Amino acid sequence: MTDETAIRAFEAGDFYQRLRSRIEVWLATREGRAYRYADRLLLLPDLVHLLVRLALDRRVPLELKTQTAAVLAYVALPLDLVPEVFVGPTGFTDDLLLVALMIRRLLGSVPAEVVKAHWAGPDGILETVRNVLEAAEDMVGNRVWSRMQRMVSGGQH
Repeated sequence: MTDETAIRAFEAGDFYQRLRSRIEVWLATREGRAYRYADRLLLLPDLVHLLVRLALDRRVPLELKTQTAAVLAYVALPLDLVPEVFVGPTGFTDDLLLVALMIRRLLGSVPAEVVKAHWAGPDGILETVRNVLEAAEDMVGNRVWSRMQRMVSGGQH
């Protein structure tokens, strides 16, 4: 399967649209409207899309592709540090932060133009990731945030 074929398969599966729709529907509820980080949560589909494209890019080293694939699997699985099954769409917060951490790691190891070439979201990718990560500890608490950082850094944090 070529990179473009894999990307088309991901997009045809409408994972992006289903995720965005689920978040938007929840954000229209009273609970969602009151959620302080709604603007950041809406970035998750765009950031996941970026990770899929980077996982398939030949310019990304194999080690980082493997870790990127693990982060994408984490997002796709129903049980995680803050499970959506139990807490609803606010459970996407840990997914958002883990994806943002992985993108920050990629930005530190892959030429920025490679990452920027795949970014289709609003604003610049550097600003977007910085914005998400600035609120991280407040979004999930210190213990979960520290654990997530260790997950992406390979336990070196």
